[in-house]
Amino acid sequence: MDALHDGAGANPLPADPREDGRRAVLDVVEGTAAAMCRSEQLVCWTLARRIDPAMEPAAYSLLCAVRMAGSCRVTDLAATLGMSTSAVSGHVAALRRLGLVERGATLDDERSHPVRLTPEGLRRIDEARAGRRRSFLRQLEGWSRTDVVDLADLLTRFNASYLRGADAPPA
Repeated sequence: MDALHDGAGANPLPADPREDGRRAVLDVVEGTAAAMCRSEQLVCWTLARRIDPAMEPAAYSLLCAVRMAGSCRVTDLAATLGMSTSAVSGHVAALRRLGLVERGATLDDERSHPVRLTPEGLRRIDEARAGRRRSFLRQLEGWSRTDVVDLADLLTRFNASYLRGADAPPA
């Protein structure tokens, strides 16, 4: 017998009862990952608003990506952030109006002027990130160093696997 179905016939139930435990754990992982994504969106919204009340959360993510990469092209930012180049260009334009990024000169292609942080952009993104680190310190207060290292290792492993699986079609 391959698999049983629930009363509606829609959801296959595992024929092996041991699979029930794995399915339940994977449901928790899926739910927790979704909750973390929602939480991260809320955190980015708050951090963006601290930099400028009109800033979109995606623009905050873009500032972080430019901070990490240094000077980079819009197409590279789009690939890094999983956004369209037109969306990234729109955020870059908004961030330029706020004085947080600028477009650098390039000799080879007029369309590929690199994006880089202005000194004000660097100051403000570093302040936001420092505040976020302080928040993490408060949230992890009482955790042992080993637990924090284990959490970092597990999150890094999970994120790498999750990103590799993003290219795979849904099962």
